[in-house]
Order: sequence, then structure tokens, then C-alpha cells
Amino acid sequence: MSGLNKPLYVQIQEYIAELILSGKLPPESKLQSEREYSEELGVSRMTVRKALTELVSEGLLERRHGSGTYVARPRVTYESHELINNLKAMRDRNLATASQLLEFCEVVASRRLAELLEVEIGHPLYRVVILRFANRVPVILEHAYFPCSRCPNLEDWDLEKTPIFDLLVGVYGVNLSRISQAIEAVAANDAIAQQLRVEEGYPLLMLSRVFYNSNTGAPIEYSQDFFRSDFVRIHMEVALEPLRIDPVDFPRPQRLENLSTDQKGGPPSGLT
Repeated sequence: MSGLNKPLYVQIQEYIAELILSGKLPPESKLQSEREYSEELGVSRMTVRKALTELVSEGLLERRHGSGTYVARPRVTYESHELINNLKAMRDRNLATASQLLEFCEVVASRRLAELLEVEIGHPLYRVVILRFANRVPVILEHAYFPCSRCPNLEDWDLEKTPIFDLLVGVYGVNLSRISQAIEAVAANDAIAQQLRVEEGYPLLMLSRVFYNSNTGAPIEYSQDFFRSDFVRIHMEVALEPLRIDPVDFPRPQRLENLSTDQKGGPPSGLT
């Protein structure tokens, strides 16, 4: 280790990070225990623990309860516009992709789905659930609903091999120029945890969205995609218009000698 002017924990942090980034500690590798690092490097366990904690916060390491500390799998950075087609985004990154159709059926629109898709309550909908794999690891679980009247005969297509986005555009002639979407952090329930092969309560990112057909103005799809938080990070870049702030008489701090006893923090008046 070099950089003797740096704190010991920083030197250890950089040493382990270099092993990871150079490939000497590949993803999923289990690290030595704090005691073993302490003895090997001649430092206290507290120093080792602080270095490992910093690497966990940076996303290079992950702690697994009852098992130890492991090298984290590298996350895939999605640009926000790529979220409309998960399969294409993974293929563009040369990931080995696979898909498993878990559910395809017709359901009737509940009040909530009817509002989101702008149909009558009870309107027939296709419900599609697909599990996406990257390098053989299940990473995204997609739940989607389509009004049957707007996507007739959807069952005729192989949804495991063909992105639904491509079908909407290429087969149904949908012009997808408007999308409403929201991202939030959620915990995996038992069913989703089993499908994504994580523990119940595992942190996920849930992307909810509605696709609108600009040709008709009507929604064509409502979906919820669940991303494993150890797989994806989402990057958004926003172009801002030049900001102009009108002159404002901003408040200025009062001089301490002009403050009353109450304002200086002394006992409030009226109390003895």
C-alpha cells in the first residue's frame, strides 16, 4: 500500500478497491474476514471495518447477513430513455439475455386499472408477466397490462423473444411519443423475491409507467417493472433553461449584540 500521508483506513480501502477493479477479486468473491485482514495488514479490526464500510457505501462490496462480505456485481447504468425497452438496453450492453414468460392471461379492469388505461371498469385486459435474465441472473420482473381492444391477438406473438415495445410499434402501429413514468424504492414481497431469487424485503427499484398512443391519445400499456437494486442504476440528465433570479431583498443576519436575551438562547422570559 502507498500513500503514507493518508489515514490507514483509506489506504486499505484503496488497496482492496484496486484488487476489485483490476479483476483480481472478481464479482461474487468472498472477502477475508476482518480478523484475517487485521492480522495480514497489521492494523486494528476497527480500521479494517471502516475501510470495508466505505467500500460497501461505494457499491464495490456488499454484506450478506450471516455469510460475510462479497464483491458486488457491477451495476448496469441505464439512461432514463432506455427504460422503455429493457431487453434492448441489456442487449446493447452485450449482456447474455433470456426471458421467461411467467403469466399470460385475460383479466378484467379494476377501478384503478380502468382509470390508468382510460377504459370502463370490467374492460378485458391482457396481463403479461415476464422475467428478464442478464448473464443467467434474474434481474427484472415485468408486470404489464394492455387493453385487449387496442392490442388484439397479442397471444399470437412470442413474448419471450420479441420485446413488447417492438410489437406495439411494428405490429400495432402505435406512435409512442408520450410516456408517464415514476420510480420508487420498494421492498420485495415473498412472490417477487422468489422470482428474482433474492430474500424477502430485498431493496428493489419499481418503475411504473403508462404508454400513450399519440395517434389516438389513449393509453396502450400500463406496467410495473421491478429491478434488482444490485443490477441497475438510473442516470438522468436534465437540460435547464438559463435561470434568471429577480432582485430580492434577502434577509440579513442580525448582529449578536442586537439580539434580545431570549434570542441568544437564554431562558425564555416568564419562566423562573
